[in-house]
Amino acid sequence: MKQSKNIIRLFENVVWDEQMLPSHISMYVSLLQLWSINQFRKSFRIYRDEVMKLSRIRSLATYHRCIRQLHNAGLIHYLPSYDPYKGSLVEIIEERDQSPRKANTPTQKAQKFVTPDLFEVELYFTERDLSSCKALAFFNFYESQNWKVHRNKPMSSWQAAARNWISKQQKQVLTHQ
Repeated sequence: MKQSKNIIRLFENVVWDEQMLPSHISMYVSLLQLWSINQFRKSFRIYRDEVMKLSRIRSLATYHRCIRQLHNAGLIHYLPSYDPYKGSLVEIIEERDQSPRKANTPTQKAQKFVTPDLFEVELYFTERDLSSCKALAFFNFYESQNWKVHRNKPMSSWQAAARNWISKQQKQVLTHQ
């Protein structure tokens, strides 16, 4: 009974965080379920396919974005493993700073740009049936530009920049045929 009250309290953390989308909540609930299955151990191993199935997330990019943002929000501690047989290590953060919840204001809606990791870019390109070489070229180009766009403006969405990059690459291929 005590553990169920703790889970409800932990669940409230993610529900009341206005930056959390349904995909975040779904993943967090799945992680709480896996934590329960693992007898509430301090840390436990997760497998991407299992978490995606439980949380009904179909996109690898969404999975990686959600788990990274849950980690950055202080709801979990995530230590990724690139070995699919080993699984990644997760710890549910039980003692979280309970600062007063603020009303949603326009300044809070603006999300700060987060530089993507190379594996995220590769996943994004792979989901669109493009090679890792093209993902690496995109990543290296914008890394050299310090993730700035036209006229040295800071990038707001690397996914949008990737879509433009892909579109321009496809147009160049068509014009050279």
